[in-house]
Amino acid sequence: MSNNSTQNQEETPANGETEFVAATEESPVTPDADGALDEASVEAGDASSEKQEGYISPMEMLIQAQAKAEEYRNDYLRALADMKNLRQRTEREMQQARQFAIESFAKDLLQVADNLERALGAIPASDDPVAVALTDGVRMVATGLESTLKKHGVTRIQALNTPFDPNLHQAVMQIEDPEVPPDQVVRELQTGYLLNQRLLRPSMVGISRN
Repeated sequence: MSNNSTQNQEETPANGETEFVAATEESPVTPDADGALDEASVEAGDASSEKQEGYISPMEMLIQAQAKAEEYRNDYLRALADMKNLRQRTEREMQQARQFAIESFAKDLLQVADNLERALGAIPASDDPVAVALTDGVRMVATGLESTLKKHGVTRIQALNTPFDPNLHQAVMQIEDPEVPPDQVVRELQTGYLLNQRLLRPSMVGISRN
């Protein structure tokens, strides 16, 4: 019996040491002074890792949102200005189209006005009632045509006795006249016209020289 007691006493410390080593390997976290884990330290470490991995603070989010709103506002104002310019340009083009839509037709009517002027110039002066009535009739037609043209923006160019203007006049001859300053319109061979203040046909004129 003494041998069995000695064996039991020798095995007890060995078993106790084995159990302590196993517990040490299974619990790598070191307990604090009270034997409890430091949970606050673990949470602080997690929060710190979040900030380092792309965390954005509320102030930074607000600044980014304001910058984005300002960008959208600038885009809106730019689009609004573009639309305003487009509308104004379209209205201007439509107005010009209305003003100059009859340009080709008006040029054809100018030939009629030229023929009426030639007819008035070709009728000789006479006291014959028939000649007087004919002259008055042709003059009325010429006046009515001129009034109709003027109603649609076609007006005469007053060229005679004015300085020569290459934008309005076409010089086809020069006339020597020492009493008149040079480059003065002294003869009008064909009447010029404007359509809404834009040249429709230049005046064919003779200008002075000395």
